Amino acid sequence: MRSVHVQVLVGMLAAAAFILMATVQVPVLPAAPYLRYDPSDVVALLVAFVIGPVPAVAVVFLKDLLYLIFRARSIFGPTGNFIAVATFVGVAGWVYRRRTDPGWGWLVAACAAGALARILIMVPANFVILNLQFGMPPARVAALLWPVIIPFNGLASVINTALSVVLMWGIRRRGVRLAARQSQG
Repeated sequence: MRSVHVQVLVGMLAAAAFILMATVQVPVLPAAPYLRYDPSDVVALLVAFVIGPVPAVAVVFLKDLLYLIFRARSIFGPTGNFIAVATFVGVAGWVYRRRTDPGWGWLVAACAAGALARILIMVPANFVILNLQFGMPPARVAALLWPVIIPFNGLASVINTALSVVLMWGIRRRGVRLAARQSQG
């Protein structure tokens, strides 16, 4: 029965994340106004903490699939988003679950680990994606690493962490038990 409950919850939260992704997009770097932050990552991050990393990655996958079907102009944006966000929430959720009784400091540390993983995976991913999408040579992609790619992924991770901490505080006040090492995910 629990797996059906989790599947329904993942589907509903993926739809909510898709709606956030499709409607709320904010440019955060003046050097790259085409890169926009959307708060859909927070939904997946909360799933990583409350249910586990595997359902969180499923939320990201379904959200990006919906975005690809209904809103995207090409496969590259949703693919890049999936690589970045699935890495972030997967690593953050996995690290968070390493402690049986995680506190707020551990939640932030898990997000920091997820942010580092996101940045590290998006460096090589952008070499491939930007070459396939725009035919960008490696030297041009390398020139974008420090002024655009690394700051955008770092800033998106910081915003997601801050919003998630605020929302997790509210969830904990309501008495929702968070994912522990022995639970599903």
